[in-house]
Formats: sequence, C-alpha cells, structure tokens
Amino acid sequence: MRERAPRISAVRRTTDDEFAREPPLDEIDLQPGERRGYWKHYAPHKWYKQAKIHGKLNNHRAVLLLDTGAEVSILDTTFAREVGCLIDTEITQECVGIRDETYYTVGRTRVKVTLAGNLVYYMHLWVGDLVGQHAILGMNFMVPAGVRIDTADGTACLPDEVHIQMIGRRPLYG
Repeated sequence: MRERAPRISAVRRTTDDEFAREPPLDEIDLQPGERRGYWKHYAPHKWYKQAKIHGKLNNHRAVLLLDTGAEVSILDTTFAREVGCLIDTEITQECVGIRDETYYTVGRTRVKVTLAGNLVYYMHLWVGDLVGQHAILGMNFMVPAGVRIDTADGTACLPDEVHIQMIGRRPLYG
C-alpha cells in the first residue's frame, strides 16, 4: 500500500522573500475598519439579464438597453426607417465595442425619447445595426437625464423617484 502525501490547500508565508500560495478567500482576515458584507439575494447559478426597459421612440413602442458601458447612444437602422427618422448620412461615428472591434454607424438622427409614459427627452442618436433592442441609451443620455439603475430592485430610476421596471425582472424584495 502506497502512502499518500497530504493535500495542501494553503501554504503560509514564512519569510518575506519566500513565495507561498495565498490563503482561500473565505479565510482572509478583515483589516481594521473593515466589516463583512452580506448578500441580500445570493444565487451564484443564476444569470442576470441586461438592463432593458420599454419606452417610446418618436411615439412608437421600443425596447431600450440602458448601457453604462456605452459612451454614446445608438438607434437601430431598421427601426429608424420604420418610424420615419430622417438619417443624416453625411456624418458617421467610429465606435469601439467588445474585443476592440470597430463598429461604424451609418449616420445620425434626432429622436423623441419617452420614458415612464410622460417624460420626454429630445436628443441626437447615432444610427447603426443593432440586435436585440431598438436602441442603446448610453452614458451621454443617462447622466444628463439623471437615470440610475437599481439592479437589486430591477428598475431604472428617473428624477423625482419615477421607477421603470426592467424587462423580465421582478422586484427581489417586497
């Protein structure tokens, strides 16, 4: 019978110049002034959806993606033509997306954005091909409009505490 070596889950550092494996995350001591956070709803197996809401673009119902990672807002080309937007093709924008892939818009248009039924914003949106939503509202819209995304509640919060429920989300807490 062969004797097995014991398994080592963490090796402590014995001297300053000696390399050692770090301790598991749940065993790291708290520093002075720190306290342990807690999960209100912990489900590591669950995939959370994007922050999409319903709104209106030029008085037509639309699915809008609130994207904090986008600097600019983009309207889908097909939807823009369906709702009668006049697209200025003289000006285009080069955008960099995921994996540094370059994406070119086909032009720019002015749009009426209606949220929560009665809050109206007029703005210029770049026009390009999108999949899965009619428009991406980026930070150039969300910051001036005062939009906050409450992921725990599954809502987009507008000024005056107007809440818009995200598509496919229910509030986690009563």
